[in-house]
Amino acid sequence: MPEKIDRRLIDDGRYANDRRTRRDRRQGPDSWFRSLKWFAITGWALVLGAFFMISVAKPRSTTFFARMNNLSNDRAWNMDLMYYVFWMLFAGIVVGLLGVVVNIMRRRRKHDVFYFSLLLLGAISIIAFFWVFTI
Repeated sequence: MPEKIDRRLIDDGRYANDRRTRRDRRQGPDSWFRSLKWFAITGWALVLGAFFMISVAKPRSTTFFARMNNLSNDRAWNMDLMYYVFWMLFAGIVVGLLGVVVNIMRRRRKHDVFYFSLLLLGAISIIAFFWVFTI
């Protein structure tokens, strides 16, 4: 009669009397895991570009020189640029959430890293996305 399996788990997830050795059969990071770095770079480039476009699209502040010389000052946001900001932030949300999903699905070993940058990217994109609606 075969030896009864001891069902107590040890640190690496095997059973206590399992004599098989755990070897890592992966030949290195796969293409999905390598793409996480590019998800982060692309997402942050989109968000930083959107913030730059917001600074260009906002109305100019009234200066002392403009008030003294009765110069006209446009007090409205440039909505053409804000249209692009809207879609850049939406793309930042998609890239950030897609990167988080890939990161969660591919993170199986103890030494696999979690890219918190993607989580932060998604959070900042969502907050800025809803802020654009208030303008």
